Amino acid sequence: MQRHLFPGGNTAVGFFSFYHDILPFRQARRMIILKGGPGVGKSTFMRRIGALLEERGRMVEYLHCSSDPQSLDGVVCRGIGFAMLDGTAPHIVDPEIPGAADSILNLGVYLDEEALTGEQADIAALQREISACFAQAYRCLAAALPLREDSAAILRDATDEGALVSAWEPWLQTLTAFRTPSAPGRSRSMFASAITPEGCVHYLQTLALPRLWRVRGQWADGAHRLLSLLRHAALLHGLDVEALFCPMQPDRIEHLVVPALGLMVTTDNRYHALEQEAEREIDFDAVRRRGLTPSEQEALAFNAAQFDLLLARACSCIARAKGLHDELEQFYIRRMDFDGVERCWQEVAARISAMTT
Repeated sequence: MQRHLFPGGNTAVGFFSFYHDILPFRQARRMIILKGGPGVGKSTFMRRIGALLEERGRMVEYLHCSSDPQSLDGVVCRGIGFAMLDGTAPHIVDPEIPGAADSILNLGVYLDEEALTGEQADIAALQREISACFAQAYRCLAAALPLREDSAAILRDATDEGALVSAWEPWLQTLTAFRTPSAPGRSRSMFASAITPEGCVHYLQTLALPRLWRVRGQWADGAHRLLSLLRHAALLHGLDVEALFCPMQPDRIEHLVVPALGLMVTTDNRYHALEQEAEREIDFDAVRRRGLTPSEQEALAFNAAQFDLLLARACSCIARAKGLHDELEQFYIRRMDFDGVERCWQEVAARISAMTT
């Protein structure tokens, strides 16, 4: 039983993190924060912990790294209030209630640090080059954003706002009719997709619920407004929600999960789509008050083409950074005592197994 998410992302405003929402400390029975340099085995350690929890019949969330989707930034089992997180840069995490609810596990203690001292210059050079790659990627994404905004403005001008409001009113009524709460619902923020060295990657299929409402259309400019309204209505009426944000613009909601209703509201576009039959759908292209002029169509086509070029360049820069990071890991891998890491894993696994009995 798995769900897959991204807790952080490469966005038009740089690296953006929702780490604070992975498992709020007030809900955590035990949170383990992994420390240690690249290549010390943090991702493998977490993946094995996740597999252990699944073997014990638990739902596990695998939190992927946007700079390498094959690598993990964390594993979470909300059913027992457990999380294990990579607490190193760029998402530095430290204990809030040391010992009582959370603790640091430093895999760096199994590293022969003295053996690395002679390689300091090479390591520093790789780190600088990696940083430069990410800086260029973020500049490309920032340059692409105005193209998206221009297309959104064109489509917004042609949209029949009255027809749009009429289309989404029944959706709001469904949520507001749910119940009168004794307390407002709680909201959690994550990414379902990311801009990665492999291109645009999403895990929507692992998040699907029995019920699906779909929003589709070019750029679906009004989708964020609709999903924001739905989130507000759900919270006001006591429903917990999970808001999944746009990897390009992390202030915009792209998908919404309402577990109590078994409902997912998703935005489909050419970068991500969920292959599931929807019980309700709004097509933004069908609520136009007028047709697009030839010049508008030309502008939309130009914006889309240039956006994709900049997006591809950003992904290429991130891929270059990953290649360099792989080189960096080798300095650490050959200096690690992995037998010591294995003994540590066995100790942690025993503690986690006790939590599931």
